[in-house]
Amino acid sequence: MAILTAVLTTSAVAAGAPAGPTPGGTLTFGIRQEPSTTDPHASANGVSQRVLAHLYDGLVYQTPDGAYHPWLATKWTVSPDGKTYTLTLRAGVKFHDGTPFNASAVKTSLDRIIDPATRSTSAISAIGPYASSEVVDASTIRVHLKEPYSPFINALSQPWLGMVSPTAVKSWGRDFAQHPVGTGPFKFVEMVPQDHITLVRNPDYAWPPSAGKAHSGPAYLERVVIRTVPEDSTRLATLQNGETNLIEPLPEQNVAQVQGDTNLYVLKQMEMGAGRVVLLNTQRAPTNDVRVRRAIEFGVDTATLVKTLFYGQHMVGRSPVSPVMPGYDKSLERIYTYDPAKARQLLEEAGWRPGPGGVRVKDGQPLRMSLFIIPNIGAEPTAEYLQSQLRQVGIDLEIRALARAAWYEGINRGDHNLTLAFFIWPDPDILRTLYYSTNIPFNWFHYNNPDVDRMLLEASRLTDMRARIGLYRRVMRKVMDDALPLTLYYENNILAARRTLQGVKFDAVGYPLFYDAYVTR
Repeated sequence: MAILTAVLTTSAVAAGAPAGPTPGGTLTFGIRQEPSTTDPHASANGVSQRVLAHLYDGLVYQTPDGAYHPWLATKWTVSPDGKTYTLTLRAGVKFHDGTPFNASAVKTSLDRIIDPATRSTSAISAIGPYASSEVVDASTIRVHLKEPYSPFINALSQPWLGMVSPTAVKSWGRDFAQHPVGTGPFKFVEMVPQDHITLVRNPDYAWPPSAGKAHSGPAYLERVVIRTVPEDSTRLATLQNGETNLIEPLPEQNVAQVQGDTNLYVLKQMEMGAGRVVLLNTQRAPTNDVRVRRAIEFGVDTATLVKTLFYGQHMVGRSPVSPVMPGYDKSLERIYTYDPAKARQLLEEAGWRPGPGGVRVKDGQPLRMSLFIIPNIGAEPTAEYLQSQLRQVGIDLEIRALARAAWYEGINRGDHNLTLAFFIWPDPDILRTLYYSTNIPFNWFHYNNPDVDRMLLEASRLTDMRARIGLYRRVMRKVMDDALPLTLYYENNILAARRTLQGVKFDAVGYPLFYDAYVTR
């Protein structure tokens, strides 16, 4: 497949840190939000991946450069019609409970995802048009799709499609999340709600991915404790005093402080996906006028936003996908640059004239629009910045802070003009999720363009990545021309660690992995 045009991974290794892995020790990881579940097939929570990625293995492994490699599947073939995937499975793999990993176990996992009783969200979305699995023999599974679906290999690399023990599934049923069993480098010990999750090394682990790992055999760490520490300053304090040796996220305003501490260092990884973005509703006035949407694009200074609110720790950009995504097209960044004069000109062309208090008017109505946000997750400063910027070109932006459920209901109905969101996914098929008309209302642009639909559907069915990327770039140029996404920045996942912790890596999405991690004494 085509490799990314730019890779901005910045996994840092502390200068002067002790060299060489040391088996044993505990990694205590402080995170802001508690994982919602340890069941990969039921999870819809990105923070849960911090646990899932260590309990479960996938059939395929994706490295941060976007390439796919063997894992529990040693090879795979795709039928000429793109509807059947035949996978050869690794021998000698066992689940934590001793159950052999084989084709029957794969069938159990994949069938479980589409079982309504599992209540899957992310996994069932990723698995796409899955129809059935056929056990050819113990080491061969044949997967049938209802229609061609090129992102299927990517789906097999995601934690949501991690392999679960059929024995544990049968024994625990709906209580599987309290007794999770995978084949991963760490085994589940306990989960104390609102406090911590403990994992212990799997001593039998001998099947890491064939790429992207620094060693083979069991993980170095004896134990991983994942603590929930919601308060940013408290979380940083636990790192400084040694209660934790890794925290996530490190607030942007604390990066320089950590970099100046000889006991600590910073790790960064750009997240794959569509970045932090403002979604413009194409169906609700006045953002149903493309001239108004383009005025908004020209009217916001994203460089100053990143510099002032986020201490320059993220990357400014306006393409619909981040630079670490296949298909990224840098030329799209030049379509809209900060130009308030151009924004005012477009509003004039749309019939909005200067009015009282600096707010433009048309037919006696002020140029007013709504920005929906979820409060208390850090969206308010960005919303207020947008409000200030758009006021300068004559737009009165009303910030509507809604509880999460009300926010979903509102944007699904299309009650908003603008809303803030972020999307993380390591395949350009994320564009189909965002812009395909049949995905309305999750298509929160409420955008319906038959040509875009045709290209997105065709791209999802092509097996040639270069051909897919050609279509995705045409889609991105079209949605930019229609001024749908106002991308604010591409986010770096920022962590901080004590220098005694080394070897932390990142998965393709941008989340930390501990298989190669170790602590020094």
